[in-house]
Amino acid sequence: MAKIDPARSWACFDERLASETNPVVKGLITEVRNHMQAEITGQIEPLMATLTEHPVYHFWAFLPEAVLDGYDMVRGFYTDMMGRGGEQFEVVTQKIIADEGGVITEGQVKQLYLGEDVIPMLEGVGKSDVNGEPVDPSALYLATVQLITAWPNDGKGKLVGEDIYFAQSPTDHLEKITHDDLAPDFEWNKRFLG
Repeated sequence: MAKIDPARSWACFDERLASETNPVVKGLITEVRNHMQAEITGQIEPLMATLTEHPVYHFWAFLPEAVLDGYDMVRGFYTDMMGRGGEQFEVVTQKIIADEGGVITEGQVKQLYLGEDVIPMLEGVGKSDVNGEPVDPSALYLATVQLITAWPNDGKGKLVGEDIYFAQSPTDHLEKITHDDLAPDFEWNKRFLG
């Protein structure tokens, strides 16, 4: 089985949706699912369509910029992320907790990086190697981070944004992988395919 397959990210939402009977909750879970799929496949318009007119994001833990406030700022964040291949990740959702106020998800995010991007990340935390080996700038690296995300409802069925709680930095759990570890249809961003 592939070590990272972004398309697995929404399967757990489809399972939950099949059994959800509350139409408001079902709508919110659908918005989270659609948001995640649009983000991971690099589709900015469908992603932004899941959000309210004034979304607000909070990042808790290691990130220096803790808040994204407003449509333009959130759109700019995603546009920049997708422009550098940052959407190449899989979310392994372990729990979905939902009511009419919003959705909370817990699980792991598996993020793919090129070695050239890992080097400055490690330097920022005073490291220079991955598992005792120097970083190969052209190699692929997989980071795994535990996180909880709250997706509040704006009262009209759209997401207010995300409150994301990271358990650790991506530099804490890195492993060097090969193209054989990618899902066969891992083609959304050619940057990683060599």
